[in-house]
Amino acid sequence: MRKILNVYLARANAPYSEAYADLDLPASPYELLDALDKLRLDEGEAPYLQINEYYDFEELAPLLSGDAGLYELNALAQKLSELDERQQVSFEGLVQMEVNKKQGFIPMSRLIDLAYSTDCCHVTDALNDSQLGRFYAENGFVPEVEHLPDKVFELLDFERIGREARIGECGVFTKKGYVVQHTELNEAFQTLDLTLKQPDYQILMELTDSGFLGLPQTALPDTQPRRCLDCRIPLLSGALDSVKDIEILNGFAEKLSTMTGKEILRYKAVLTAMECGDLQSAVSLLDNLDHYMLDTKISSPESAALAELNFMVDGKDVERLQRYMNLPAYGRDLLEQDNAVITPYGRMDRDDFQPMAATFQKSAQGGMEML
Repeated sequence: MRKILNVYLARANAPYSEAYADLDLPASPYELLDALDKLRLDEGEAPYLQINEYYDFEELAPLLSGDAGLYELNALAQKLSELDERQQVSFEGLVQMEVNKKQGFIPMSRLIDLAYSTDCCHVTDALNDSQLGRFYAENGFVPEVEHLPDKVFELLDFERIGREARIGECGVFTKKGYVVQHTELNEAFQTLDLTLKQPDYQILMELTDSGFLGLPQTALPDTQPRRCLDCRIPLLSGALDSVKDIEILNGFAEKLSTMTGKEILRYKAVLTAMECGDLQSAVSLLDNLDHYMLDTKISSPESAALAELNFMVDGKDVERLQRYMNLPAYGRDLLEQDNAVITPYGRMDRDDFQPMAATFQKSAQGGMEML
């Protein structure tokens, strides 16, 4: 999926806290859900959003208004990523026409309508009035000059013809061509469902025959997977690209389908803490998932230190102690002592407080012990 821009997300009441997410848009449904897991928002809370970088359509930078919500911006980026070269020129022209009508920001709803209206325009290669005038004269748009001899035709003031045509039809020049609207714009925004829902698949694969397959499935097609388009564990999407056995992918999807939301969150934290990047290792981690503990309230050494102080002393003493303590250093010491890791989802510990990568083995009594 072609990415259009990158955004920084955080909690609105703490926009520069440790709980944040960097996200490329358009994002898949599970990528959006994963970003929200990292933010740990309260129910009904909207995230703070800041656009970091444009990979394409840089002309939008001064036009996006403050009403740009995550889901609306993702919908715009999704449509822009689908445009072909001619449609991109058309969109740039429509945006320029909108700018010519009024100054300032363009509402997100209007930008989405423009992105869905690129087929409402004619696009030519003309880059100035002279080129436009010649194009119109040569292609029958100026009936008065149709039967002129070639020598007389070349004496025409093509720049004037083009300028009058452009002004009359309210067309605009872009860097790659001339754009003129020929039908009413589509009102697409009001028909879009921007509600974020969990997909009915665990993994979405593109197949070698250009089809798409949501996993798990009870009956698998006789074709090979090409690449992963979405996964309930976005961290593993790249690893799944290299798996060409559809049955292996389906088996992993079946495992994911049996896990609760809390288990998935803990699993993502474990995979991050272990820097796991291949499917075989990811599957093996599932065997000991219950031995990992995730505290979503702790996002930094400082918050780890505060949690420890609040456990040991009452609130008033904690406030007083903070003035005399190096909380980040104390927190780092606590984390090192417990072999804990701060992940984008919170603090991750093992229940035996051993290093994350240490091997688990079954004891004679059926419990777990360390080698």
